Amino acid sequence: MRKLELLAPGGDIESIKAAIVAGADAVYCGLNSFNARTRAENLSFEDLMGLLRVAHQHDCQLFLTLNIIVLEQELPALLKLLNQLVNTSIDGVIVQDLGLFYLLKQHYPTLDIHASTQVTTHNTGQLEFLSKLGASRANLSRELNLSEIKLMSDKAHSLDMLTEVFVHGSNCIGFSGLCYFSSAHGGNSGNRGRCSQPCRDQYQTTEVGAQYPLNLKDNSAYSDLDALYDAGADSFKVEGRIKKSHYVYRVIDTWRQQITRLEQKQTMSHDKTPLYTVFNRDFSNGYLHGAVGKNMYIDNPRDNAVQHFTQIESLKPTSGKNTQASPNVKKALYDEKTEIIETVTGKIAKLSLDKPIVRLRFAGQEDQSLRIEVELEPAVKHHVLDSNIRFSVHSDSLLLPSDKYGLQQDELSKRFASIGNIEFSLAPINYDDLGESLFVPFKEITEMKRQIVCWLNNGREHLEPIELKQVRQQLLSLSSKSQNLLVPPKQTGLSVLIANRRDLVLYRQIKQQLADKEINVYYQVPDAIEAEQEKLSLLFTQEPGLIPWFGAVVMEPDFIAAKQLLAEIKPSCIVTNNSGVGMAASKLGIDWVAGPHLNTSNSLSLHSLQQQGCVGAFVSNELDKKQIKAIKAPVNFTLHYSIFHPVMLMSSRQCLFLQSSGCDKAVMDKECLTVCKKSSTLTNVKGIDFVIDKKRREHNVLYGSQHFFNPQIVTELSGYFDYVMLDLRAIATNSQLQQSQFDTVIEINKLLSNQSTPELTHLISHTTNVQYLKGL
Repeated sequence: MRKLELLAPGGDIESIKAAIVAGADAVYCGLNSFNARTRAENLSFEDLMGLLRVAHQHDCQLFLTLNIIVLEQELPALLKLLNQLVNTSIDGVIVQDLGLFYLLKQHYPTLDIHASTQVTTHNTGQLEFLSKLGASRANLSRELNLSEIKLMSDKAHSLDMLTEVFVHGSNCIGFSGLCYFSSAHGGNSGNRGRCSQPCRDQYQTTEVGAQYPLNLKDNSAYSDLDALYDAGADSFKVEGRIKKSHYVYRVIDTWRQQITRLEQKQTMSHDKTPLYTVFNRDFSNGYLHGAVGKNMYIDNPRDNAVQHFTQIESLKPTSGKNTQASPNVKKALYDEKTEIIETVTGKIAKLSLDKPIVRLRFAGQEDQSLRIEVELEPAVKHHVLDSNIRFSVHSDSLLLPSDKYGLQQDELSKRFASIGNIEFSLAPINYDDLGESLFVPFKEITEMKRQIVCWLNNGREHLEPIELKQVRQQLLSLSSKSQNLLVPPKQTGLSVLIANRRDLVLYRQIKQQLADKEINVYYQVPDAIEAEQEKLSLLFTQEPGLIPWFGAVVMEPDFIAAKQLLAEIKPSCIVTNNSGVGMAASKLGIDWVAGPHLNTSNSLSLHSLQQQGCVGAFVSNELDKKQIKAIKAPVNFTLHYSIFHPVMLMSSRQCLFLQSSGCDKAVMDKECLTVCKKSSTLTNVKGIDFVIDKKRREHNVLYGSQHFFNPQIVTELSGYFDYVMLDLRAIATNSQLQQSQFDTVIEINKLLSNQSTPELTHLISHTTNVQYLKGL
């Protein structure tokens, strides 16, 4: 039987300790920066070192979350952190940012890379992409069912990668990494670890009577452990870095028992009672079984424990069918929580983060080798080689008499002081057995210190820090041409995105009347590519000037269809928001541009993309002017920016109409994706409207009520972008073009050509550029 990993959340020191004593195989946790749970208490670096020591003493691994997109100005701080991290025994780092993938693979190859769920991995092409970036495992998208997990795990294993699946905790309604709800409304980006969870907010009562229409039940695959094992999943992840230690202990302990049953070939338990005693929003495994629908929703974002047990109480013959919260139920849950807390407190009390004490003793007389004896204290199992606590090292040369250059205790103490660091305390050095006025070459003392540090670090050599200038120098050497600092500013071109055959009229107008302007026209390929493949093939064959635009979510059958489509039509270039499709294009020799939902936010991400055959990229629309301006593109790489588009807040595999305007189907089927065409609105308690839009062959999408419009970036960053884009897809918001689509294209093109143009804010009414003003 292959080894299964139970992966626990650790938001603070107590939670991590609780996970360890409950039987977790690994814990993921974050520092005070660069992680996607800034609302958790998180750790200092010294805390991390102490917890690493404790975890390894209990055969538990520790993974560090660095799973946010990184800004250019943060790269020096990121390198400083990585320079520290690479000299520790950390077991893995969890990553979202493409630039960070590049840094780790190129400059920190000893650090094990895990792809975060924020990367939205759901097709085999994405696994190939991540493998080339150096990932050893992928946290699969939470929306996958068992057969999809099986397919992905088989592919991952063929690439020598592991798969991690989410088995317990809070369900997101939007695809992770593709949710901009909190960012667009409040400025708290989920891609920066600041999600304010507006999907859990109260809304004005909907047509079907829901007040929390975007709120999903928690995920629990507790009864599906054996099926997940058969599907090839390697790691079972529990969510909850904002949860307290008693929650972590109860959930991990319960899951540990279930995994033990599987390992010992016992009957699986289906009793989730222990899991209901701590925070939950009720449970659903709808995604896992492909039963995506109404039963996954709950109209209450708060703890469901009391309601759950009250409901059970009401079914008893003596209860009188009372569904009101029972004082007895509340007291029983309070007592249960108190007991868990006491149990956890008792079990973690002996898990000390105190640093081991290193004792050094220098010894040697004339005509003897210099000997340094090392001892670790206290004498407990430690992560050093063979769990030994003593070590000694000798000089190659013999000690010689010297009046002028003799070994001075003050000098030796200074040279060895750095051993007392964030991982170890250094006791006063013992020189009692070292003779006076003796000499040995200092290069040998330096080598002895190196050996001691190597031993203390479990045989790992200390790696020298990497500087940002080294990284940039390497990037320059990889460029196909040297940088020419005298290159004049670019003439920014225009791109237009359309999404249906009615808009082909606009495409032909541009083609006929603006042929000399070299305007790119993108055509959005629908999510359900497989169902539309023949029509798409005919369209792109008849209109070879159209550039295919692929969305961010391309499930495996549609990924296969996308590969076949590209092989048939052989376009010169595509735009894709899905890295798997980009990978497929690269294999076919087709240039690809990374779309805005690949969340590009720094120069290293552009270089990372370029190494995968990418020829250009959209800069993230979450950035402000200063953050964008800092990004430098590689040679022969184009920069793009969308100046007008509907503000996508989330894309979901779930039906967003079930709790808003209603739907006849309780469970989604294939026709829901391919046939359903519908729109509705939600209004929160503050009176802010949101648009739910569902096109045929598209997933459900939630949009803001106004389009994003930011034409001033063209003048504010004159000559910076190669292309800016107008997204003219038919998404009904409050924003309105004040003239025809074609005339709008003409006016924007005049701006780009530095011709006279009317005040552009009057071109389109009721728009917003709040994300650009706030930035990340």
